[in-house]
Amino acid sequence: MTQVGTSPPPRDPDDGPHEADSPNGGGSDAALPGPPRDDAGWLPPGAPTSEMSTEDANPTVPSWAPLEPGPGGQAPGWEAPAGSVPPGPAPPAPAGSGAPGWDGAPGWGPPPQPGWGGAWGPPNYQAPALPKAGSARTGPLPLHPMSFSDVLDGAFRLLRANLATIVLVTAVFFVPLELISAFLTRDLFGGQGLLQVLRDPSLTEQQFSGGLSGVQLGGTVATSLLGLLITPFVGGAITQVVAASYLGRQLSAGDAIKTTGRRVWALLGAAIFVHLAEAVGVLLCILPALVAMAFFICTTPAVVIEGLGPIRSMRRSWALVRPRFWPVLGIAVVSGLLAWFLKSILGTPFTLGAELVGLRWGFILLAIGSILPALVASPFVSIVATLVYFDARIRHEGFDLQMIARGLADGSASAS
Repeated sequence: MTQVGTSPPPRDPDDGPHEADSPNGGGSDAALPGPPRDDAGWLPPGAPTSEMSTEDANPTVPSWAPLEPGPGGQAPGWEAPAGSVPPGPAPPAPAGSGAPGWDGAPGWGPPPQPGWGGAWGPPNYQAPALPKAGSARTGPLPLHPMSFSDVLDGAFRLLRANLATIVLVTAVFFVPLELISAFLTRDLFGGQGLLQVLRDPSLTEQQFSGGLSGVQLGGTVATSLLGLLITPFVGGAITQVVAASYLGRQLSAGDAIKTTGRRVWALLGAAIFVHLAEAVGVLLCILPALVAMAFFICTTPAVVIEGLGPIRSMRRSWALVRPRFWPVLGIAVVSGLLAWFLKSILGTPFTLGAELVGLRWGFILLAIGSILPALVASPFVSIVATLVYFDARIRHEGFDLQMIARGLADGSASAS
């Protein structure tokens, strides 16, 4: 067998062809069929084969040796292609070149930075702004489906922006009424206060013996009934003011009272039917009363804004509230609790002061304790009901699209 890394012996020109040159030539191996044999064995890269001449073979190369890197870090027998960069550490990239890849190395670059709100998109992408209602006085108000916080925030914005008009509308009716009602109770318990009773305990008998006369009692009942009749009218007037402010207009107190006066009978009828439904719910349980309150929360806005009658306005409120009954119920309960809390904060100190000094002169404090909640807390409920009405129309009737289209039409008309 031929040794690996050696060359075959030289031949004379007169010798015949080598046996290995012709597979069918003479020799004992020529008569034996079978696959050719590889007598050369395994040859390492760069080792001379048996067909190489003696001059091409390197007698100093052993049969096998590991490839040692030569000068410049190149292995023997390897040459760099023409025009290529010799191996070695890559030169540093120039500053500011922005080479792609992690840490400036060639390859896949880092993912693009997210756009607006963490969503993938073009750089500096901004989502389209939601449509807004209101004016410069109110600030931007949501002209899109409102969340719970949107309703409460919008109610306080509208109350603050229209506080003077709302107070004027409410004061015209409730200030005289509350003053008369408080004056009629000035002789209750003999007009004595708690401070006088503490100084003279014998006044306790006079307090229990003293009471209201028939005229005073009748006047008190009459003022209470009159208050029940005035409340829906004032609520309708406040709804007019708030609806105009929400749509970007401004309505004065006189115009609101005049416009609401045309719907006074419808407002009274709707208030009576709604209170009857709530009374039936109270007799059954507290929960049915809350259900009735939630379903008919949009009755007053439907009467004033759409000009419907009592029964039709109640049906209209039912249809608007039914798809979102539970959220509306939560808004109604929370707004009622907030109104009660405001009434307690504004009215309780004056009521306690009237009881301490006595109603003979403390009836003025008692009237103030009733007027202040009527001026601020009660309108808050009407504002919330108006926003719930607009929210229901936006969700189910596309009221926001109607307002946007109307604004575009008005802008085109004014431009032309």
